[in-house]
Amino acid sequence: MDNLLLMKKDEEVEKLSKELGFTRTLFLDEDLIVVESKSKKEAINKIKSARRKGKLILFRAEDEELLRFALEKTQADIVFGIENINPKDSVHFVRGGMDQIVCRIAAEKGKIIAFSFRDILLAANRPKLLARMRFNIKLCSKYKVKILFSNFSKEKMEMRAVSELLSFWRILGGVGKENLQLPKHQK
Repeated sequence: MDNLLLMKKDEEVEKLSKELGFTRTLFLDEDLIVVESKSKKEAINKIKSARRKGKLILFRAEDEELLRFALEKTQADIVFGIENINPKDSVHFVRGGMDQIVCRIAAEKGKIIAFSFRDILLAANRPKLLARMRFNIKLCSKYKVKILFSNFSKEKMEMRAVSELLSFWRILGGVGKENLQLPKHQK
């Protein structure tokens, strides 16, 4: 299983990650780069410079327009934080940030939609976030979009074991261990 961490490489954290049951740990700046932007031009420039470094590119979506743009036009490998795009849900349905069009684009382009345990851990309104995640996981499964569920921890104490992530993944409606690691071509 893969543990994606949003912190600098640390031998102690890497050892802890192995003890928690992960086979591989990916660190920020060492193995992956997180790109956040407020405009399309800025997103393209940041992703191109990250691509030159040969690292895994994670894109955190700010709004639905940037999400769709990142999936269609950029070389981002993984998109995460989608459930935090809309501040309010509709009266009639959950606004998870995804729809069938975005799912089709992600599946067609081979993008990975990631879900962060850290977001759940630190959520101010956890029930709303969990409902949005369940909705997005259901959509991704229906349209055969690649999914990833990982820690995305910024601190050592935020990390959880593989067994805990797997249990939480099942609660969210996910199936199987394969969503706790990167697809083979992404490694």
